[in-house]
Amino acid sequence: MINEVLTNLTYLFYPREICPWNESEKYLQSEEYKRLQSTIDFFYSDKNQKIRNVIKKDFELDLTFKDFEDHSRRESQDRCFTFFLNVIEDGELHSITLYLSFLSPYYIIRHLEHKNNPFFSKLRIEELESEKKDPRKIKDLILDLETIVENKLLYTKFPQEMMSTIIKDVSFQDTYLGYFKMFNAFFNNTYINQDND
Repeated sequence: MINEVLTNLTYLFYPREICPWNESEKYLQSEEYKRLQSTIDFFYSDKNQKIRNVIKKDFELDLTFKDFEDHSRRESQDRCFTFFLNVIEDGELHSITLYLSFLSPYYIIRHLEHKNNPFFSKLRIEELESEKKDPRKIKDLILDLETIVENKLLYTKFPQEMMSTIIKDVSFQDTYLGYFKMFNAFFNNTYINQDND
């Protein structure tokens, strides 16, 4: 049932059976695309920068989450706010990314471990880990982040099993018909591994 609801919601923002490559003028003139673009413009307006600031304020009281960086990208027509955080645990660099859809009240938390890290030397990682004041492990951080997002922001976790569900008759930007996934519809066009934490 939720699959049907989310698919129908997708059809409000993305035209069916129109390829943005082969039929770009028709695509850009569709009611669905205009609705999507006006929604994106609204959420990325200067006036609505306050929304992201309020979201960040909810994290300011937390020892680790206060370092979240706003990586939301209007120029890519992302359909979500994106908050990014680096965390060092057991001598390894990890990242936690929070995606908050503004097309629906859903969120996703993505955790990546960066084993072969080109950004920090081993010495720098050791320094950062020794400076770390928060004793929580990644799993605990994610659970605490879920609590904040669900209780304070009133978002619901996007169904994990639906992230890779393909909506065959919809496309957007560089994603062709037959390859557009639920994750793409509500968040952005990056690839996300369904098996992430």
